[in-house]
Amino acid sequence: MTNFNHYWRLVVTASCFAGFGLGGLFLATLVFPSMRVLPGGRKRRVLRAQWMVHKGFSAMVWTLRTFGAMRLDIRSGDRLRNCGGALIVANHPTILDIVVMFSLMPNACCVVKSGAWRNPFMRGVVSAAGYINNSAPDSLIEDCAAELAAGTPLVIFPEGTRTRAGRDLKFLRGAAYVALRSNCPLLPVVLRCDPPTLSKGEKWYRIPARPFHYSVDVQRPLQFERLIDSALPPAIAARQLTEALERYFTKELAVYGNAEVGNQAAAH
Repeated sequence: MTNFNHYWRLVVTASCFAGFGLGGLFLATLVFPSMRVLPGGRKRRVLRAQWMVHKGFSAMVWTLRTFGAMRLDIRSGDRLRNCGGALIVANHPTILDIVVMFSLMPNACCVVKSGAWRNPFMRGVVSAAGYINNSAPDSLIEDCAAELAAGTPLVIFPEGTRTRAGRDLKFLRGAAYVALRSNCPLLPVVLRCDPPTLSKGEKWYRIPARPFHYSVDVQRPLQFERLIDSALPPAIAARQLTEALERYFTKELAVYGNAEVGNQAAAH
């Protein structure tokens, strides 16, 4: 039974990866072009594309849960669904992070690595959904600020890539510069995956020995003025805000880890 369960979850995982790629091609080649005949300008088309991405990711999460590959725990998810033009910052333990978060958000924007714009399975989707390409650093901050000013939630992973297991969090300063430029609330989302899977450098078929438990903990909004002195020069303020966010997420993840250890000890 143990072997059967392992291979069953491997098949489910493979099906989701295949669905991700083929679904992207289907949306980009058939669905999004046909939606252009619907009334409304570019903004309306982007919102429709984001909603389609939301539905596709919701189906992927449903599949992983229903067929026993993943357990999902969501805390204060309504804060994500109703966050308006907030800058959402999250740690990045697994490739599934944006999938799970966007499954909870009917409309949202994010910063996407330039490689996605060259990927034939993804480029049509990221373009239609109005996501922001990180390949143009000169305009990146302004593009992010414009989305927030328009009332669109924006998701950024300050690490810039997935966390490597066993390493301390190390944030880049991009999210801090966006927060300072846009003067919008920060909405921290603490993501956890136990046991770790689909992390940086890990092959998709290296699935854990048991279904992984994925949790989304949407914290209360933060006003960055409470974390730093916003009157500081931008470069110094960005550095201090980045360090404050690193400490915040490190503390939250450590609290969870200590609680897990305590629970395991109590069980024995």
